[in-house]
Amino acid sequence: MKKLILACISFAAIALTACTSIVTSDGANGVPQPRSNHPGYDAIFTHKNARVDGEAQINVLFGLFSWGAEGYADNSELSTFSFLPSAENFAKSAAVYDACQANKADVLVGTRYIMTITDYFVFKKINCKVAGFPATMTGVKEKKAYILPDGKVSYFSQDPTVIK
Repeated sequence: MKKLILACISFAAIALTACTSIVTSDGANGVPQPRSNHPGYDAIFTHKNARVDGEAQINVLFGLFSWGAEGYADNSELSTFSFLPSAENFAKSAAVYDACQANKADVLVGTRYIMTITDYFVFKKINCKVAGFPATMTGVKEKKAYILPDGKVSYFSQDPTVIK
């Protein structure tokens, strides 16, 4: 009987004990690469000089099932491809979506994240706060072909500057 009570107390202690982690990171999508080897168009953005923020909370069960956000930002390039998407990246995408929707923006520039993760072994709560500058796409500009000093062809939407 004592072993059963001890086993129940041990199980309850493991199930009810949580580990909390706080992670701060910079940028979901930094400054875009200016050089491209593909023709096409570059997006033109205008940004506001006032920092805005957004927040999202995601709940995860067994590391597979997640819920809690009303929307996610597509194409936020938060991580590399994996078979099972990361719940932390879902929280970041949901926070970016919240900030963009609240401020009528297309993207956030210069983003900064603060994530609080509380892990209860089979259940996890992820709270993500994002701050950045809202930007709105105002148009596109066609890329032109330029021959670089090394003889390679690259495409730029602005005239390239040669640095010696």
